Amino acid sequence: MDTLTDSAWGPDVQPRDARAALHTQVSRLRALLGPLGEKLVTSPPGYRLDIAPKDVDAHTFERKVLEGRDLAGWNPQGALELFDQAMALWRGRAYAEFADAFAQPEAARLEQLRIAAAEDRIEALLAVGKAVTAIADAESLISSQPLRERPYGLLMRALALSGREGEALAVYQRLRERLVDELGTEPSGSAQAVHLQILRHEPDRVARQETGHRNGSAPALTPVPAAVSSFIGRAPELEALTAAMSAPSRLASLVGPGGVGKTRLAIEWAQQYQPGQPVAWVELASLRDPSAVPNAFLDALGVPDPPGESPLDALVTALRSRHVLLVVDNCEHVIEEAARTVHAVTRSCPHVQVLATSRERLALEGEHVITVPPLPVAGTAEGPSNATAAQLFIDRMSAAGQPVDAQDPDAQQLVEAICRRLDGLPLALELTAAHTATLGLAYVAETTDLLDLAIGRRSGRPSHRSLRATLSWSYDLLTPAEQRLLRRLSVFPGWFPVLWAASVCADTALPSDDIPKLLASLVDKSLVIRRSHPAVGERGHALLETVKHFAEESLDSADEAQHFRAAHARFVVEWTEQTASTIGTRTDQELAELIAAISDLRAARTWTHSNDTDLALRLSAALHRYAELRADNELKGWAEAASRLPGTSGHPLRPVVLASAASGVASRGGLEHAVELTEQALNTMDPGYPRAAYPLSVYATVSVLSGEPQKSAKALRKAWQAAREAHDRFTEAEAAGHLAALLSYLGNRAGSERWLARSRTAARPPCGPSTQALVEMVTGESKISFDPDEALIHLNRCYELASSIGANLLTGTALTGLVTVRGRISNSQASIAAYLQALTHWQTMGDEIHMWITLRNLIPVLTRHHQDEAALALHAAVAASPAALRIRGPESETLAEALSESKARIPDRASAVQLRWEGATIGTAEELAIKTIHAILAAGADRHGDQSGTVD
Repeated sequence: MDTLTDSAWGPDVQPRDARAALHTQVSRLRALLGPLGEKLVTSPPGYRLDIAPKDVDAHTFERKVLEGRDLAGWNPQGALELFDQAMALWRGRAYAEFADAFAQPEAARLEQLRIAAAEDRIEALLAVGKAVTAIADAESLISSQPLRERPYGLLMRALALSGREGEALAVYQRLRERLVDELGTEPSGSAQAVHLQILRHEPDRVARQETGHRNGSAPALTPVPAAVSSFIGRAPELEALTAAMSAPSRLASLVGPGGVGKTRLAIEWAQQYQPGQPVAWVELASLRDPSAVPNAFLDALGVPDPPGESPLDALVTALRSRHVLLVVDNCEHVIEEAARTVHAVTRSCPHVQVLATSRERLALEGEHVITVPPLPVAGTAEGPSNATAAQLFIDRMSAAGQPVDAQDPDAQQLVEAICRRLDGLPLALELTAAHTATLGLAYVAETTDLLDLAIGRRSGRPSHRSLRATLSWSYDLLTPAEQRLLRRLSVFPGWFPVLWAASVCADTALPSDDIPKLLASLVDKSLVIRRSHPAVGERGHALLETVKHFAEESLDSADEAQHFRAAHARFVVEWTEQTASTIGTRTDQELAELIAAISDLRAARTWTHSNDTDLALRLSAALHRYAELRADNELKGWAEAASRLPGTSGHPLRPVVLASAASGVASRGGLEHAVELTEQALNTMDPGYPRAAYPLSVYATVSVLSGEPQKSAKALRKAWQAAREAHDRFTEAEAAGHLAALLSYLGNRAGSERWLARSRTAARPPCGPSTQALVEMVTGESKISFDPDEALIHLNRCYELASSIGANLLTGTALTGLVTVRGRISNSQASIAAYLQALTHWQTMGDEIHMWITLRNLIPVLTRHHQDEAALALHAAVAASPAALRIRGPESETLAEALSESKARIPDRASAVQLRWEGATIGTAEELAIKTIHAILAAGADRHGDQSGTVD
């Protein structure tokens, strides 16, 4: 503030309250500046105009002059354009109104730079052959600067090149007389040299002469390598790189795994996005001695190694006043020395930009890191054209002489499958495409080891001649501890949290406390990728498939595969037991966590079924509730396979595993076998078996489906009691609720209400959404026959809750109940269309028994729409299915009334239709139902307009 007040009013005539007066002036200045006024900020002990150098014309002028000087030796036309741009910024004296006051030093400095730039511009005019223009500009400069020698030399050269040698000699005489008369000196050696060359008639030397600061042409820079193939995709990365290199830091790094295309991206950006800018390509891949990194920079700049001076100091000296972009390729194996060299350059050379490519960042202040990911394998919502991996693969196949038919969907699917297995890595895609052109898409897509196909390049650096060589190059650069962790991480089939890695991969040689730090290092070196799982929103990590394949080979070579695959399986089983045991008792986040871990569950299942029967049974037993809620027949199939493993007899978890197996068999329609399995489960339970509730509950389900409701009711009462004794609130609520629904089907409304109350009591807080959804479902089912409107309310609640947590069984059951009730109370288009949603759900789940139940409930609806043949046909198919449900009560009465009505309307065809459709497969029955629903909707749309819809 003191400086500003002195500058504004002088030290002797300051106002009474100078600071307040200055504050007022600053406020007025902000208003005059308009939008720029926001940049005038208070910065104790004064003020600062906080704007970037590029927004100040004085800085822009200096930058363009320096850039022009760099170009002058090899691109004089480009230099002339820059000098013209620089000179166009002048509109009079620098800081005109203050040039003789506080701004005098800066104004004088800028004026000297302007004069020197004007001389450089005349030099460029001569270099491009515009001697006439140079004559006029040199005369003008001499008029304003009569004692500067360089304009005289430029004028002499311009006149000589125009064939006016006599006039050129007269200019020299004019210079000599002025210097002698006013200064008492003779012209300098450079002016005398031009004079002598003109006297000797040496026009070539006159044309090449530089009388100012330049002493010959700039050294030749190592050019950017020429592209030899098409460039596909990478628009986001090019945009990010352009933005980064426009920032004040002047340093950006392209970081990514080997073969991802960092070098090709740098070439494209340097050639297409930086036209006219001097670029030097610094190749580090061939270096073996890190200390030679500065020498590689000097080689790229065309500067010889200096005698008696360190290469790094010589590099900084060579670049200090130059404007150049350095592209430093392949830093990873000499990362420390590369970072030290780049830091020295960016710190001391303000006009140099650096773009580095590496598998890990340089970790320097101001570094902009652009992560280069693999190419997208599949199209996005914006269109299939975003599948740039497939585009690249097809392009390279065409280049190899085998075009791919873009209209052939089978070929496109095979290409996408290959690209997915290769992680979208451009190097792998290019190498494999050449072999695919010979072997064919189908063969390559089925090949177990694509690393063996990603080979064959004879040119380029050795680490890029095969994908395995690229991965080996990266692996060899790791420390022993990093190598150890990377190969052990291959036991994870997909996404994994940090704590999992620390638990599975640790041993005495690799302490668990070291693993988070080592994992972070592997991420930095682009061998492990960060990934959040959408099901749980938790951050974790993963290996690219190609890296994983290489790591698995390394794990086998280190003779560690069996030990760490066992450790992974053991950890997954223990984690599953802990996680699945609390399903239904809290927030049901456990469901999402298990969904996220499905790949690990599959890997654990494969290992345990081949190596450890105890762990196999523990895994299936732990998953039984999750498998039920998710309607996951795959997991139930694991239980069926585990129950047949040798050594399971007498295992304490065998009854639970048999019950889970029975549930899966029943859902696939095998009721007789399901009954056998549940009876085995019950027969192997000792009295007081602590986990009896679940086998009893499954037995109750298969009993009611088999037409024995009394056995079912008895088993449910036992299951409810066993669950209460085991403090298993979920199964307690489930058994009581299913018994309530069963009693309702049988017409016992009072008994149903009593058991509903017990189900609600068991499901009181803190039970989670799955338990709440279960109670809403059984309440709705219990009220279907007696209070349809109330049933709809509860079934809708169940549908919303179950859908939100991925409880597919409850979602589908609620959906079937909803369409059944709506189909009975309404003939609307929406009510009939909703059956399509229910049928699709069960088809997706692969649950035949619930599909049959949904088809059975559709029959009365078809009757009301006068689709009598379809109604009778479906009944014939359902009657011979596992879902015949030979129960007496409101349900069976409703079905019987519908059948009687349909038969009465087509008495002559009813028997033939039923005979023809008796025993039809579920697929045929479903196809008939869907076709009939569409016919009803089409007829309704013709009459009333389209009113179809789905369940809310």
